[in-house]
Amino acid sequence: MEEKKFRNNWEKTYRENQKIDDLTDARIRAGIERKLSSGKSYRKYYWAAAAVILIGMLTIVYRPSSASEEAVKTQYYSSADYTRSISLPDGSRIVLEPHSILTLSSDFGKEDRKISFTGKATFDIAKDKARPFRINARDFEVQVLGTKFFLDQTAGSQKVELFEGKVMISHQGKTTYLLPNESWNQKSENTKQTYYAADSRRDFSFEDDSFGTIISELEQVYHIKIRYPKAYETKKIRGSFSGNLDEVLSAVCYPFNLKTVKVSDQEIELQ
Repeated sequence: MEEKKFRNNWEKTYRENQKIDDLTDARIRAGIERKLSSGKSYRKYYWAAAAVILIGMLTIVYRPSSASEEAVKTQYYSSADYTRSISLPDGSRIVLEPHSILTLSSDFGKEDRKISFTGKATFDIAKDKARPFRINARDFEVQVLGTKFFLDQTAGSQKVELFEGKVMISHQGKTTYLLPNESWNQKSENTKQTYYAADSRRDFSFEDDSFGTIISELEQVYHIKIRYPKAYETKKIRGSFSGNLDEVLSAVCYPFNLKTVKVSDQEIELQ
């Protein structure tokens, strides 16, 4: 009878407590001590029962550490039927539209900042001239240093709208540079494009960009070929410039004492 009563108490305690705490521990110990004082015949049984309870409870309450949970969260972000605002480890802020997925590379932030993205989102990228932000959007890639833009990766659309800074888009071997208030979409690459005339005034901003990259951007914007000595290709330039093609070229070439020579309406040579 006594043994049956103890067994009932034991099972009731187990059902009521799915994790061990100070109160439960005290109750178990008190019950065991009372039974032990009544005789030695139950001692072995009671301690075995207590061990089973403790093992079972400790198994139930195991959870991954908060550090490991955070590591998983920082690698993958998604939105279901709602808009979701997230902050990345580098300080960038992104607003995901519904049904969008963003995945960070395992080495995000080491040498560069690579992510994979599907869906639609507005990106506000933290500036970091040493670590470019690269977005793999399946059929095309967007690279930025620090800027704000909208990216639509969904099938049938695939476009980029730039609000601040600048971006470089790579698609099927072709590179396109966007300036503020300009946009790109996949379909426009196969249609007639409008370029700026050489005397059109534009604003440019460079953050330690290479001379070769800047020349390529000017070629893209003004639809003109610019030849220059390859020795200057990797030279770095930083600053903001405003003016037409001749004025911007003069400002960019000034540190290297290069002069602009017009070969034709479609070609310029820097000497």
